[in-house]
Amino acid sequence: MQQYTDFFITLALIFIIVIANKYLFWWVKGLIIIYYLLVSYFFITVKNRIDQQYKDIRPVPDGYWIRNSEWVDRITNYLFLPLMGILIFIYFKWFTKARTKRAKLFIVLCFIPSAMLFIIFSFLFSFSYGYSP
Repeated sequence: MQQYTDFFITLALIFIIVIANKYLFWWVKGLIIIYYLLVSYFFITVKNRIDQQYKDIRPVPDGYWIRNSEWVDRITNYLFLPLMGILIFIYFKWFTKARTKRAKLFIVLCFIPSAMLFIIFSFLFSFSYGYSP
């Protein structure tokens, strides 16, 4: 389970974003959390199965890297595409609720570092779990 520490940190950040959001109804928050828990369960289960299948084979064959990379790419999409939609929804609601032009400008300027962090997190996830030499 130690290899999934970064994954659990990413998942915790997603949960914090969802739970702390005041624009989503409680049942939508619950559905999002259930979705991410199911994706997490399948990610860990299949990744462990792939790792176990190629456990004692040295050197590690190309088949492992191909299967692992494809699986991590798929899970990266399942994790980060819905998160992108959630973040866009939050920023849109936040932008439309702002009353002054200055507040709207700050929201737009805040979106830029958030987008950069989103890209960095998705890249690091894909790189750390799906890297193939």
